[in-house]
Amino acid sequence: MQNALNEFLTRWELEDAQPVANTGHAHVWKVRTLDNTLAALKIYRRPNRGNETAGPHLMHLWRNRGAVHILAEAPNAVLTEWLEGPSLGDIARSGRPDDAIRGLATAADQLHQSPTINATGLKPLQEVFAPVFDCQFSDDCPTGLRHDMMQAISIGRHLLDTQDTLVPLHGDLHHDNVIATPAGPRVFDAKGYIGDPAFELANALRHPKGMPELVRRPEQIESGLTLYATALRVDKKRLAKWAAAKCALSIFWRVDGTVTNDPEEDLLNLLLQAADQ
Repeated sequence: MQNALNEFLTRWELEDAQPVANTGHAHVWKVRTLDNTLAALKIYRRPNRGNETAGPHLMHLWRNRGAVHILAEAPNAVLTEWLEGPSLGDIARSGRPDDAIRGLATAADQLHQSPTINATGLKPLQEVFAPVFDCQFSDDCPTGLRHDMMQAISIGRHLLDTQDTLVPLHGDLHHDNVIATPAGPRVFDAKGYIGDPAFELANALRHPKGMPELVRRPEQIESGLTLYATALRVDKKRLAKWAAAKCALSIFWRVDGTVTNDPEEDLLNLLLQAADQ
């Protein structure tokens, strides 16, 4: 990774690299440009940006709607402006979860205001969910988890088959991918999908990270669904169904295809209950 860092520091004329994050699939540094402006340099471990390949293009198109400004990009790296401020996840973990939820709803509303942008090269939700339809279960997988996974996967298939409107999607819009800057919420780290607008904040129901008790409170789930559905101008029940389907997909990704158990087993059941109301 040091060789890759040196390569991009030279290519993009950057200096004073300070490590700020290691996400598992990428490293992030705070750097300075030649004009002494702060920026964020993200270098991926693999030769490409994986499921974030289309993200920078979408962020550029959304640059006037609260998305981070893209300064440069390469197949395995991206340089963005530096966003100063806490993430909405940090705000939630500091004791202000309601403020964080409202901030996320505001960010989503800004991204998806009319008119819808015209973007190409985005990954369809059908491709995102396709692997989960081959989900396997170990012999000792709890009956309840197996049942809930199968139900959520079936819901996901139905949602994909009944998409009426396809719009560009951030694809991973949650509290820790939004910075509360002095100028308002700013969004980063998009996947770059295209599909049902009700999917956009489905993953947010599993967040903020590090607050498992909060995200499992039925009143918290209900509050999030109401705010997010209003912000996206989508059907609340459909959003709840996408939340259950996305939770199942995340479980599938985490276990690499064969489900035995998972720490979000109970959350999946709660989201299915919310979708059934």
